[in-house]
Amino acid sequence: MREFAEERPVWAWIDLDALGHNARRAMACADGRTVIGVVKANAYGHGAEAIARGLMAEGVARLAVVSVGEGAALRRAGIAAPILLLGGFDDAANAERALKWGLTPVLHDRRGFELARRLGRSDSPLSVEVEIDTGMRRMGIEEEAAPGLLAQIAETPQLSLSAVFTHLARADEPELEESREQATKLAGIQRALSAERGRPIDSHLANSAGLLRREDIEIEETGLVTRAVRPGLMLYGVSPFTDQSAEALDLEPVMTLAAQVVSLRRISKGESVGYGGEWRADRATLIATLPLGYADGIPRSAMAGGEVFLAGAMRPIVGRVSMDYLGVDVGEARVEVGQLATIFGRTPEGRRVPVEHLAAACGTIGYEILVGVGERVTRQVGRGLPPDGDSGSLDPAV
Repeated sequence: MREFAEERPVWAWIDLDALGHNARRAMACADGRTVIGVVKANAYGHGAEAIARGLMAEGVARLAVVSVGEGAALRRAGIAAPILLLGGFDDAANAERALKWGLTPVLHDRRGFELARRLGRSDSPLSVEVEIDTGMRRMGIEEEAAPGLLAQIAETPQLSLSAVFTHLARADEPELEESREQATKLAGIQRALSAERGRPIDSHLANSAGLLRREDIEIEETGLVTRAVRPGLMLYGVSPFTDQSAEALDLEPVMTLAAQVVSLRRISKGESVGYGGEWRADRATLIATLPLGYADGIPRSAMAGGEVFLAGAMRPIVGRVSMDYLGVDVGEARVEVGQLATIFGRTPEGRRVPVEHLAAACGTIGYEILVGVGERVTRQVGRGLPPDGDSGSLDPAV
């Protein structure tokens, strides 16, 4: 068995070729609009610096993060692209840090406006965007209060409004009436602003689901004219829909999570595996132990139907997932210590093992599985299919 950069034979392979494919897919869907690549939460667990560079290499013009710390980390890494600060700021210290690192803040309320106003200068206005709550009811200025805040920004020479936007709450669902209603509300605000200022005001609306269903949501009747889109999940090769697979959407998985078998033991019919003895063998079988558990992002609930690809087939996870290990029932398959298992992504031979399948088995979504991949899992950045786990060097790259 080859040497690993880390003690534990488990790693995440980040495929920049797949990322490039998905970025080009997003740009094609954007149809000339600016693509704002969302790289929050360490690029959905993939490694923000490498992903940001990969997106920029494909022509993605802007990036988006949630926190000042996320934006600052990208700037320290030499990322020069415009960065939209989706979370805005809530105190003077963060506001000053956002200005220092050249981040474009999103204003959600009057407090954010006051902080931005103090930082801007009339001879060099601070560019800001405003999020308007049209139905998500999470962040953003309430629709009824938006005209007043926007009027204040217009009267403040220290600030320059570059765009207004909203966030779709239900674009991943088959019924799109509420998404169209959100688009209509944003269109009304955009029209009013443009008329008041005598020039078009930019806006953006589409997340991954909205971008993939643009013709259904941003239909002509809404009157919405957007000049940017904000894809996130689709860039990482995961479907935002429950009724359409990533493969059907022409998306490629960027992350592959893989591990080597570290232990094998044969058990008899009726013997249990794992904490609490919740799973018992209904026949004599072979159990393979993989060195990753809930500390690495595999939910404890994975025993309820989760599978990994091992020894040429999908094999069930059995017993409770523990902090550091999980068990796999391999039956009578020929398995050796050191053999590679693929938890999700692609096998070295190119077979898809969708993260969505593991997520569904765990009663969650692909987003949560990806961002949950723990820090002790070494990210390896490369191109093409992941290594076979038996040769070559895997030095930490992210």
